[in-house]
Amino acid sequence: MNKIYYFTGTGNSLQIANDLNEKLSQCSVHKIAKYSGEKIDTKTLGIVFPVYYWGLPLVICDFLCKLDVSENTYIYAIANYGGLPGKALDQCEHILKEKGLKLSAGFLINMPGNYIFGYGAKSKKVQEKLFEKESKRIVDIYDCVKTRKESKIEKSHAVIDRLFYNSFYKHINEFHEADKYFTVDNNCIGCGLCAERCPVDNITMVKGKPSWNHHCELCASCIQSCPNKAIDYKGKTKKRKRYLNPNVKL
Repeated sequence: MNKIYYFTGTGNSLQIANDLNEKLSQCSVHKIAKYSGEKIDTKTLGIVFPVYYWGLPLVICDFLCKLDVSENTYIYAIANYGGLPGKALDQCEHILKEKGLKLSAGFLINMPGNYIFGYGAKSKKVQEKLFEKESKRIVDIYDCVKTRKESKIEKSHAVIDRLFYNSFYKHINEFHEADKYFTVDNNCIGCGLCAERCPVDNITMVKGKPSWNHHCELCASCIQSCPNKAIDYKGKTKKRKRYLNPNVKL
């Protein structure tokens, strides 16, 4: 049996998980946020996630710390990024090592950027090129996983990337409370898509409006999913072009 656990805000990690799942036999795909620490019985375990602030999302750190698998499980990780990959795979390897587990392979995949707090969505042409590259990378990853091949953890070749990790990742612990900066205007129609798609169930609908519960991952799924662009963050995102992966259903 093969299992893949993923975390996604706008669909990139889900696409990677689904694409790999289609190639692996006897495989199943699971949401990382639903994992509560039970023993995972599997021959290979894939962990798919986005890079946040040049490192691991908090929900991934929590998952790795709770992870319960046998020592002979082949564990591999796939980090996808829109800008630079930072040290997310290094972190993953370190946390697993502290638990007496081994990260047997780590892969980096460049996907369409979705960091709406800093920029709008890339053009369709750029997105399509990245999706084409992703499909080729999936073939390489599949070849590695099917034979349980031990390989070097992929790393960024940009020195500035490693420096950014040291400067920015220390702010990751502020993410849970950062949802206090979300605002909702009168364009909200109370559809509830933001709450439905929040990957960590951090949103509750109160009197037809979203209310955040301070366990945010800053994935921006709520902003990206809002059909009326009613949700904003610090007044920065209102006019930016939204992004949702067109190849998956959230």
